[in-house]
Amino acid sequence: MSESALIDKFLPEYTFNECHEIVVNSPIEEVYEVTKNVDLSKSTLIVTLFKLRGLPTRRMTLQGVVEDVGFSRLAENYPIEHLVGFLANRNIVPISTAKEFLTHSLSAKVKVAWNFSLSEISPGLTRVTTETRVLCLSNMTRRIFKGYWMFFRPFSALIRRRMLKIVKRQAELIGWNCYL
Repeated sequence: MSESALIDKFLPEYTFNECHEIVVNSPIEEVYEVTKNVDLSKSTLIVTLFKLRGLPTRRMTLQGVVEDVGFSRLAENYPIEHLVGFLANRNIVPISTAKEFLTHSLSAKVKVAWNFSLSEISPGLTRVTTETRVLCLSNMTRRIFKGYWMFFRPFSALIRRRMLKIVKRQAELIGWNCYL
């Protein structure tokens, strides 16, 4: 990530992270729009993993998941990066502004930021990176979260990789439609 990345401004220090990337044969502006509205229901595996985890599956676009799970849109730098995040103790702590995330609620034990970062490799060729960062705000939380992370990280990674494949497929279809 570059020094100017939004995720670096919102969560520069973190306890755990997960990062994945894919190269897409489509212009950065088109890929950016797809990442903001990616349809996760295109993967039965993602839907199944959401159901097993007890996460809502009524609206499986990224926007629907953000709203239904309780994430907040924190910042956007079109067409380079968009960032969502949340604070949590036992449950997600609602936040209404990005500033609340930055200063964090006293009741929060965990801060989570999740971005999509895009870079143009060449015209029509875009690298998409997604990173999730978790900051545990106490030693006790760190110890507890470590067990959670060890169990759920492989499933989270699987979801992210499948999600990026959906982004690639959707963005490249948009690009090919220009030629039809």
